[in-house]
Amino acid sequence: MLYIIVGNSGSGKSTLAKDLKERGYNRIITYTTRPKRPGEIHGVDYFFIDREEFLKRYNNDEFIGPTKYAGNFYGTLKSDLEKAEKSKNPMIIIVDQNGLEKIKKLIPKAKCIYLDLDDSTREKRLEIRNENEETIKKRMKEVFDFSSMCDYKISADKSEAHTLNEVLKIIKNS
Repeated sequence: MLYIIVGNSGSGKSTLAKDLKERGYNRIITYTTRPKRPGEIHGVDYFFIDREEFLKRYNNDEFIGPTKYAGNFYGTLKSDLEKAEKSKNPMIIIVDQNGLEKIKKLIPKAKCIYLDLDDSTREKRLEIRNENEETIKKRMKEVFDFSSMCDYKISADKSEAHTLNEVLKIIKNS
């Protein structure tokens, strides 16, 4: 089963993915042209590639639902999704609304979990990440309500442990 994790910037998607990985769940690693943040690891958090490489792969039609967000490109390899669909183990992927729409068309039985939170919590989390003021403003403006597209909605305003437990319940019961 493929579990798609979505939420606006600062909702805790990456933290949740790391917590799930520590519990043995595999994650599809997506590609981005954005710079690494402190502590991020190539091939663990994302595959960090330059624009030229991204556009080459894009032109070769390797990505499903590629998108540009806050000035950077993001994409998921079609081949990774095909492997996930065949896997007997639960797989996790983090995407935006464009990726979600494309993946749900390709893999209709995939389950989507929306991490929802209020703006003040989002802004505080972005500040904690040491994002610069301009980046925070960009990310705060780019908001999407995933409610109508998701199978599950979790309030991510609570603790990291609460969010993780709610997601684990979903995985266990689906």
